[in-house]
Amino acid sequence: MSTWYPEADLVIQHPKIYTVAITCDEVKEGKTDFPIIEDGGVAAKDGKVIAVGTAADVQQFIGEHTKVIDATGKILTPGFVECHMHCKWTGEQMLNLDFNGVTSRQAILDAVAEKAANTPDGEWIEGDGWNELIWEDSQEVITRRELDEVAPNNPVFLLHMSVHTIAANSLALEACGYTKDTPQPEGAEIGHYDDGELDGLLYENGALMPMFAVKPPLNYDQHLESIERIGQRLNSFGITSAIDANLNYKQMHIYNEARKQGKLTYRANLMFYLDPQFGSFEENMRRLDEMDCVTGFGDDMLKLNGCKVTLDGITAAFTAAMSRREYRQRPGFYGDTIYTQEEIDALVCKATELGWQFGIHTIGDMSEDRALHAFQEANKIRPVKELRHYLIHYQLPYEDQWPIMKELGVGVCLQPTLVSQMGEEPLFWPEQVERFQSPGLMFKNGILAGGSSDSPVVSPSPMLGMYYAVTRIDETTGKTLSKGDESKVTPIQALIMWTKNAAFFSHDDDKMGSVEVGNFADFAILDRDCFASDDPQDIRDAKVVKTVLGGKVVYAA
Repeated sequence: MSTWYPEADLVIQHPKIYTVAITCDEVKEGKTDFPIIEDGGVAAKDGKVIAVGTAADVQQFIGEHTKVIDATGKILTPGFVECHMHCKWTGEQMLNLDFNGVTSRQAILDAVAEKAANTPDGEWIEGDGWNELIWEDSQEVITRRELDEVAPNNPVFLLHMSVHTIAANSLALEACGYTKDTPQPEGAEIGHYDDGELDGLLYENGALMPMFAVKPPLNYDQHLESIERIGQRLNSFGITSAIDANLNYKQMHIYNEARKQGKLTYRANLMFYLDPQFGSFEENMRRLDEMDCVTGFGDDMLKLNGCKVTLDGITAAFTAAMSRREYRQRPGFYGDTIYTQEEIDALVCKATELGWQFGIHTIGDMSEDRALHAFQEANKIRPVKELRHYLIHYQLPYEDQWPIMKELGVGVCLQPTLVSQMGEEPLFWPEQVERFQSPGLMFKNGILAGGSSDSPVVSPSPMLGMYYAVTRIDETTGKTLSKGDESKVTPIQALIMWTKNAAFFSHDDDKMGSVEVGNFADFAILDRDCFASDDPQDIRDAKVVKTVLGGKVVYAA
């Protein structure tokens, strides 16, 4: 008797395979081991995995038309999954001045001056990624008068790496209609010098969005290019799927156009943004009712993921909402949430009633508590576990929150790179630094933690994120953001964060995030076995040599 084997479209031979063949429930129970195959092999057909085993096991799937990749000396993992970033926004910013990682205040001013010298008068100049906390020459923020000096004839605005602050010059402020007498927006701030004049600094969405609204919009081709560019970048990092937060109707339409034109090279899960910048609380409630489709609508490449709300700001701008302890630098000041408890309860309950998943940006512990209260209220309508409501950032975890999170199945999307590069450690009380957005505490206490970046705030590189999750190093101080090892994770746990765990938040953990028969044929091939190394630097230095999406190579170094 003979056995027939289908001819595979793709066979990858001889890598060491980290299958991550484990369930999210097992991870929550403390299991982190899974099959690792030496001299492995994987076969794919019609975009799905049809065989996983040794190189010898998949030999029979090689036919006349099979593409064969020899991955000897390499490792193969599931394609990496990004559970919280701003893909479209990052793609747009790739056209701007890039100040990520720039450690000199003067270098930023010089770059703006050079750009202005080569830009026609009246044309806008945009820059992204500045962070005064890492500047070595001065940590005094750049203000309007300095930008006016280097670019007097062009509207200029520079977006902070946190995406919660803008530094703008006079022409940009004038274009927005901002004057020294402009009323302060609700939940935001327009900055002033001591003499009452505008200093060019804008804090939080209520102040930022008029700037974004008035600058010349991208044309149709630029919109499509932004999705194509970020796709190429994500693929170069081994990313095959990402949740794109903060989207409106128009941006979703552009995604659909990119999908139809074959310009989408990652599985995009879109989040519908319910923020005061788009209207009042009442209007956002109405917008929920008006949506005819909910979480899960779409296909394998493009679908709706859920709703997102930004409940507070960031610590560096003193806009995060605290409750258990006041701000270390501002005695008696705690901040507040953007939505009241009653409003966030109502939004989450309405979304739950309609079948939407809900993700909430929470930085301070007050916002975390209010978000969890909203989830408890929603659970009375429908089991929250089914919809997988979750917290985004969760920077200040507290033990009294964990029973609620475990009962409701609430997971967290964490950003180790952001935490390590932001330089916020001096802003926190010592006991807060020890637990500051801790992936290790999540694993130890049965709370699902997904890996993400919050790009464009920082690089979307999963390997960089894994390195910081393992080391907990604060790049700006050299200190360790942990108490002993309790907030660190192992290299294997870090891999789980950017594969199986991250897939949980898009309801895809049954079809991706692991190398298993029947799953999407999405893989990352790396140049070294960094997950078996005792030196975390190997994780940081590891390079993706190939990325496979649905059985097709979308990136090759």
